[in-house]
Amino acid sequence: MEIIDSDNRRTRSCQEAAGRLFRAYEHYCKNTNEDTLFNLLNATHSLNDRLGKAIGRDLHQFEGFVALKSLRNLAHHEEDVRANFRFIFEPTISDLASICILRRDQVERAIQGVHTKYREATRSACEAQFHWYGQAVNINPCLFNLVVHIFELLREVEVEPPEESVALLRESYEYELENGFSHFVSGRFTAPAGDLELLLQEIAAQMPEP
Repeated sequence: MEIIDSDNRRTRSCQEAAGRLFRAYEHYCKNTNEDTLFNLLNATHSLNDRLGKAIGRDLHQFEGFVALKSLRNLAHHEEDVRANFRFIFEPTISDLASICILRRDQVERAIQGVHTKYREATRSACEAQFHWYGQAVNINPCLFNLVVHIFELLREVEVEPPEESVALLRESYEYELENGFSHFVSGRFTAPAGDLELLLQEIAAQMPEP
C-alpha cells in the first residue's frame, strides 16, 4: 500500500507541475515580460524533474527543452535573461504574432555555462530551435512548440493536468486537429527584403543591454 500511495503522490505532483506550466505559459502570452518568461522557464524545469520521478520520462528528448534549459540555468544561477517583446505588424507576416528577442551574446553565455559534456548538444539545439538574426535571437517559436510537445507527451503517458489549466490549449489543439492544421509554428518572418531588414535593425537597436 505504501508503494501505491507513493506512486499516486508522485503522479499528482507531476499533474500539478504540468498545470503550473500551462498556466505559466498562458500568463506569459497575456502579460509578456521578463518575470513571466522567468516563471515559464522555471515551470518547464520543474515539470521535467517531476516527470522523471513519476513515470521515468523527461523532456530532454525535445531540442527545444535542451535549448531553453540553458537559458533557465543562466537566469537561475547567473544573471537575468534580458528580453525585448513586441507584436509583429504588417508588412511583416509570421504564423506567430509576437517575438521574444534576446541578445546573441547572452545566449552565447548561456551555452558556455553548460557543462562541457553537454555543451555541443546544447549549442546544436539552440542553433536549430532559436531564430538567429545577427545580434538578435528570437526564442518565441521554440517556447510555443515546446509547450505543444509537452502537451502531446502528457497525453501519451496519460498524465492529466488540472482541466482549468489546459482547457484553452486543449481547445486550440482539437480545433487544429479537426481542420487539418499544424499544431506547430515556424515563426519565420515573411516581408519584402527592405522592410524585413528595417524591422530587424529596429529590434536590434531596442534590445536591452546585458
